[in-house]
Amino acid sequence: MTVFDVVVGLGANLGDRQTTLEAASVALERLGRVVGRSRLYETEPVGPPQPRYLNAAVRLECALEPRVLLGELHGIEQRAGRERRERWGPRVLDLDILWVAGLVLDGEDLVIPHPELTNRAFALMPLLDVAPEAVSPSGVRYRDVSMGLDHSGVRVMAAAHGNWPACG
Repeated sequence: MTVFDVVVGLGANLGDRQTTLEAASVALERLGRVVGRSRLYETEPVGPPQPRYLNAAVRLECALEPRVLLGELHGIEQRAGRERRERWGPRVLDLDILWVAGLVLDGEDLVIPHPELTNRAFALMPLLDVAPEAVSPSGVRYRDVSMGLDHSGVRVMAAAHGNWPACG
């Protein structure tokens, strides 16, 4: 059985964002073994005017094939109340496969690593919290990529409260 080392990005900008991310993290525990949770980040949205996001990442050891995992992530989003209406629009919950160690996939329904990962500090910073060793398919360290990005719209939450347990 193949076990995939996966980083899932979490985002929410509607409702109780932190409670939503906490619930999604618990749901991810049912799909595999959570080996890391990033800090929480409040970020400026991409796309139309909308509330700020709360973003995080969870590192997961998972036996599900990536496309099967994606289907499970969509199910978690749907159960949280996500409705897919507008590209880059506001959402109760957004779950994305950001990176899978040693895997490159370029399909119509799924691209790994996430195609916008190297352009988005709000996704790359949480990923680096849980996978500081992560590299791109070309061998470039994501840590080096992050240093070249604008981080001005990304703020580490001073102290996560509630049930969000950051673990490296």
